[in-house]
Amino acid sequence: MAATMVRAYRTEIAAYGEITDESLLQDILHVCSDTVRCCLEAMRRGRLRDEELMSLTEGARRRATQGINREAVLRAYRVGARVLCEEIVSTLAADSAVGERDIGATAAWVLEFADLVCVAAAAAYSDEVARMARAPERYHRSQLLDAVLAGTWTERHRQTDTFAVPHCVAVAQIQATATFADLEGIGRAMVSKAGASSWTVRHRTVVATLEIPNGTSRDHLIRRLRPLVTGQVLGFGLGYMAEGAAQTRHSYAEALDALRIGMDTAPQRGAQPVYDYNALAPLIAMLAEPDRARRFVSAALEPLSPMMDRDWVLPTIDAYLSRWGRLKEVASALGVHQNTVKYRVGELRPFVDLTAGGDRTAMLLLAVRVHEHLATVHAEPSCGGSGTSPLRNPDRLA
Repeated sequence: MAATMVRAYRTEIAAYGEITDESLLQDILHVCSDTVRCCLEAMRRGRLRDEELMSLTEGARRRATQGINREAVLRAYRVGARVLCEEIVSTLAADSAVGERDIGATAAWVLEFADLVCVAAAAAYSDEVARMARAPERYHRSQLLDAVLAGTWTERHRQTDTFAVPHCVAVAQIQATATFADLEGIGRAMVSKAGASSWTVRHRTVVATLEIPNGTSRDHLIRRLRPLVTGQVLGFGLGYMAEGAAQTRHSYAEALDALRIGMDTAPQRGAQPVYDYNALAPLIAMLAEPDRARRFVSAALEPLSPMMDRDWVLPTIDAYLSRWGRLKEVASALGVHQNTVKYRVGELRPFVDLTAGGDRTAMLLLAVRVHEHLATVHAEPSCGGSGTSPLRNPDRLA
């Protein structure tokens, strides 16, 4: 139902049909999904709880900050209500056990629910616009960043040099339970504590640009971000350096890739709160072609085949190589005693030289991490092992 709602938006509303930014489409799909769940749950219970409207109204707030005009947003809620009603009624009509009276009562209930949602969304959108008017500079910068990320930045924005200075894009992944106010608080913290020059909210992420003053290293940016990974912030992705709006979009895509791949492999390697594209670029490039990645892993790990039935082998190799053989750090990362690490390294020695260094070590570490990620994706199909999102084709949204 949510997928059908999104397709209707993109067909009937010009502002939505022009959207090409995948993360924004995911945000819209998320709000539609929440609308369907909220409606069905309220129908089952027989009443609607005010707190259940929060996700739906906060979607309207995000559209205001993202610069989608009020008429388009409110029309989307109305179109969504129509589609939702049509889908539910057609589902019931296909069931011979459901009478026409029940179908009519259900349709009336869904339309009443839709009216409540539309009124609440209109109020939330207007409230957010009023807030933007009270703090025009911050919201201007937020909308400017949104324009860059969505690819709608035009010549008329060139009077603003926000993206002309060297900077990186950082993306914070936030808990699903966070409210719009929580997301805004995290954005403000990125400004005050990490030196962000602009930021905006995209679905369950906060996106910010971090300027890189002369003589400042990426490690400095990572150190400023790391303390912010507390409570509702699950982690950060950090893209390459950018100069100019076009490169800002590239840095944003890199930060998303780093965050996705980093968090997918974090359970195997221990929590790493800031995932740097610089460090993950070889892994990301390899995973862009899964079949080739599997061939690479098979060849690189073939010498270890006699040991692969032991579940400690790959985590130990990863921890040992990524920590340059420092036994205390390796033991801490694995949660074992240093003597256990020594025993494991001794067991591995006939099959692989963990002290070789150079390209051979780099290749082995890359193979282990590609294997870890492919195993995670195989166990959890929702991770999207092929790297292809259904949002690239609206007909595959379902």
